[in-house]
Amino acid sequence: MQPRNRNVSRSRKNRTIPYSMAHTQDTHHHSTEKPLIQCYKCGEPCKGEVLRVQNKHFHLKCFTCKVCGCDLAQGGFFMKNGEYLCMLDYQRMHGTRCNGCGDFVEGEVVTALGKTYHPACFVCTICKRPFPAGDRVTFNGKDCLCQYCIEPMSPGPKDILGSSSK
Repeated sequence: MQPRNRNVSRSRKNRTIPYSMAHTQDTHHHSTEKPLIQCYKCGEPCKGEVLRVQNKHFHLKCFTCKVCGCDLAQGGFFMKNGEYLCMLDYQRMHGTRCNGCGDFVEGEVVTALGKTYHPACFVCTICKRPFPAGDRVTFNGKDCLCQYCIEPMSPGPKDILGSSSK
């Protein structure tokens, strides 16, 4: 009898790590038969439901976050340096924070002058409006300014996003 598999994929940070659930048979093995599947974490034989992540097998209770120990079988997870981490611990240890609000950034981001922002947090220092995509952003040595707020300022600004001038 073949093990039953249910293939599932979890995707985080543009990386998909496939894993599947399988049921192993609890039978007596003779020396000529294949050995039981062993859990990657605890090393004990896997019986009943088994979680397979890439080429590693885990007991359901053994597939946990390396940092906080929470269950990873039911939610998303990240793999970093061979360790499995929940989203919160991954962000806390390896995530990038927005220079505007301080929260972690995911998905679309804006990077200017070596700092990272949520698009809504990258705003003109004077009028506090977000910079529309493709608009000119000027850095005067201290502040990021939109094309409307730079007009009354002194000449010689530096264009930091490489947008075309008007």
